[in-house]
Parts: sequence; structure tokens; C-alpha cells
Amino acid sequence: FFEILGLIIGALELNRALIGWKAPDSGTLGRTSSDSGTMFQDLNDSYYPGDVGFDPLNLKPEDPEAFAEIQTKELQNGRLAMIGIAGMVVQELVNGKEIFVNLGLAQDRFDAASQAMLPIQF
Repeated sequence: FFEILGLIIGALELNRALIGWKAPDSGTLGRTSSDSGTMFQDLNDSYYPGDVGFDPLNLKPEDPEAFAEIQTKELQNGRLAMIGIAGMVVQELVNGKEIFVNLGLAQDRFDAASQAMLPIQF
């Protein structure tokens, strides 16, 4: 499973690199800076970081300001989700009970005596 997943992620990242970056010139290959020619880290002029043209539901706004607003909302949503999951992990580490046990949705199956050092059920 993970081999296939790694190949899929690698193919998607290769596609992103081919879309987003310019191919370096042979004269600038291996240099860290150059006043002329294309360097290895130069982005294409039409590329916006993160936008590889994948929009099957046609949700991306055409207006650049609206796109920037939607992108900011998406980033804020992701950050809020990370804070939320961090809170769940901290809560489980504080009292040693799973989140669903605290909510009353599951039975407490954790035996602390079987865990030598960590109050975490694996």
C-alpha cells in the first residue's frame, strides 16, 4: 500500500514541479546565483504556488483577489483543524482516556498496568 501511495505522491509532485518551475539553463546548472539565464529555483511567470490546474468541480474563482481570499480561508480552516486535533491528542495524554470514552460513546478498554511508561494505548 505505502509503495503505491509513495509512487502516486511522487508522480503528483513531479507534475507540480514540471508545471511550476522553469527548466534551468545549462550555463547556470550548479550555480547558486546568476544575473543571466534561468536558475533551478525560478518559477514560471504564469504559476501561482499551489495552483496546478486541478479543479474538477470548477470552484476556483477567476478573479485573483477572490482566489487569494478563498486560499486564505482554506489555510485558516486547515490551521483550525490542526489546533483541534492537537487539543484531542493533549486531552488523551492528560487523562489517559480516549476521546470517545470521554464523550461517553465507547467503553474504556485501556489497561494502564499493561503499559510500562506511556499512558497511550497502541
